[in-house]
Amino acid sequence: MFKTLLSKVGWGELPSSFGYTIGEKVELPFSWNWELHKGQKKSDGSSASVFMCAKKDLDPAQAMAAKNAEQVSKTLRHPNILRAFNSIETEGGVYIVTEEVVPLVTAAAAEGDDDGPAIWGLFQALDGLSFLHSSGFTHGLFGPLAIWVTNQGDYRIGSFELCQKGLDTGSAIAARRRVGPNSSGLPEPPSAMQNGGMPSVGIDMWGAAVLMAFVFASPRARMQLDLRQVEKEIPLDLRKAFMELENPKPLRGRSPLADIMALGFFQQHPAVQVFSFLSNLQLKSPEEKEAFFEGLPQLLEGLSEGVKKRQVLPELLTAQRFPGQEAAHLLPSILKIGVKLTEEQFREKVAPLVAQLFAAPDRTIRFRLLTSLGDMIEFLDDAMINDKIFPECVNGFTDSNGPIREASMIFFVPRLKPKTVESRVLKLLVKMMQDPEASIRTNALICVGRVSGGLPAASVNQTLLTVIGAGLKDPFSPCRCAALQTLIATANNFTAEELAQKLLPGVCSRFVDPDQAVSDVAFTTLPKVQEVVRQKVAERRAAATAKEAGAEPTSTKAEETSSWAQGGSFYNQISALSMDKVRQKFMGSVAGSMNQPGQPAAPAGVQEAPPAPAASFTLTGAPVQPRAPAQLGGGGSKMTSSSGSTKFGKQPSGGAQLDLDLDDEPAGGGWGDEDIFGDSHPSQAAKADDFGDDFFDEFDAPDLQQT
Repeated sequence: MFKTLLSKVGWGELPSSFGYTIGEKVELPFSWNWELHKGQKKSDGSSASVFMCAKKDLDPAQAMAAKNAEQVSKTLRHPNILRAFNSIETEGGVYIVTEEVVPLVTAAAAEGDDDGPAIWGLFQALDGLSFLHSSGFTHGLFGPLAIWVTNQGDYRIGSFELCQKGLDTGSAIAARRRVGPNSSGLPEPPSAMQNGGMPSVGIDMWGAAVLMAFVFASPRARMQLDLRQVEKEIPLDLRKAFMELENPKPLRGRSPLADIMALGFFQQHPAVQVFSFLSNLQLKSPEEKEAFFEGLPQLLEGLSEGVKKRQVLPELLTAQRFPGQEAAHLLPSILKIGVKLTEEQFREKVAPLVAQLFAAPDRTIRFRLLTSLGDMIEFLDDAMINDKIFPECVNGFTDSNGPIREASMIFFVPRLKPKTVESRVLKLLVKMMQDPEASIRTNALICVGRVSGGLPAASVNQTLLTVIGAGLKDPFSPCRCAALQTLIATANNFTAEELAQKLLPGVCSRFVDPDQAVSDVAFTTLPKVQEVVRQKVAERRAAATAKEAGAEPTSTKAEETSSWAQGGSFYNQISALSMDKVRQKFMGSVAGSMNQPGQPAAPAGVQEAPPAPAASFTLTGAPVQPRAPAQLGGGGSKMTSSSGSTKFGKQPSGGAQLDLDLDDEPAGGGWGDEDIFGDSHPSQAAKADDFGDDFFDEFDAPDLQQT
């Protein structure tokens, strides 16, 4: 590639000792004697930038300026000065290899307004210029065209064609257009600056004012930068300093650039605070590092997403490699930025670090990782969690440190393979239900509920029964609430018998919980679980009905009687008998037994229905409410009952009379509790199943009729 390029420009070949290859040309948005090319180091393939200046097109002054730029680039060393890796002068031209950069005007156009003004970049440029001035140098070409931007967004000062000690301002202004970069969209130094009384660094101070205006101007205003128009966009705290730079006065021992950088606008800005500390991290004490990194997540809130991803994250990833405890302190900030990356960027930049730190034995790092896991768990693939991270963390379930035990299960368990959960984690979670830390017991219960949906019912049901049962009796009220809520979420996992016989009694015991919140949740839980039980029973009945419908009908008299007795109410439909006949036979049997001396009274709890006209009716399955007896004519009404018949106002011969004292009933009629359920006096109460010897046999009479 390089030979092809040299054959076109005719510069001659570089020596083999030159350790870089020269790639494609980068277009510059301004005119300049130099060309910018992409480069690559031969030994490791790292990227670089190569500045090339062809001698054949230069006059003597320009050639001298190019050589001066190469010499100054090699000698100056400062974090904010463009770092030169190598340089060489051949017969055909001058080559300078630097860190990979692009012009500020190109980078600013690409970023737009998304990241806001580059406050830290401006601070870096002023700091680099202050270093030059304190070293006795005048840059001569300082301004937006002399600033180069790294891939991370840091500002670097370049273009050292005029940089020298004792540079005369007038000479610098005269030579700017001939040797330096030029753009029609940027202002030229005022002619008044060529007059006497101007400090030797005055041209640089004016260039600093132009750079400040460029940084704070809108993208549209940058195309034709007018210092007077842009002044209103400069922050109020910097406006006075901007005017002083635009019209420099004799210094008289002052350092205007240092004064500007010491302003609260810069010193209190989050970007300046973060990057200033990180750039001097090696010089800070452990106490200073710990205090800074504890407050770093809050400082990051004041930075744009682009600055955090492009500039802060690489600095933090570099800082965590230093020995000491920086990794534990840096991790929350790294993850705070990392979760804003794309999945591909996270896997490339952050995931390897996470896997590496999980393998570290340091408990502080482990705890930081576990507490931050909720923010990044979705960016970690299942293979990494199950194969690399979980094996390192499984001991955390039994760690002697309570917070580590708690943090180990909260986020990991739902992402583990079902086989791993079933074989290893469930046992650990059940064991945690006996943990002395109440919050750990609560979270263990919640974890079991969360993973239950993806596990076989046979393996998880017994675990759920154990942890929910223990949770309902736990002395920690949030754990009892968690048990109730877990039961609601997992009720469908249980059989109707398990819910009704093992779990619902525990729910009912929470109705009178001393904690009102638990009691309220219990009252909410009961109807929901009841509904699940009702549905399961209904499904079971429906399945049984469908099965019977497909078989030959084999019902017998005993089955009919049993079916009626198990119905739970005397008002349910009874083996195709009309309710009138059942009611009359039942009332006749009871009344007859009451008229016989020495016979027991009506069974306690049996609901007696009032007599009805001869017309029969059919039940629809809903309970029937007792009706008040009809208002009869005459002063007193007697109900006389004989075996098998019931009539009003008429006493059959040979029958015993039962006076119900209906004369004393209040207006409107009605029955009391004793009328419906019988006398509740213990001496007269009978067993609930004592209906007379012939009670059920009479239902089988071939000709059951009303009399």
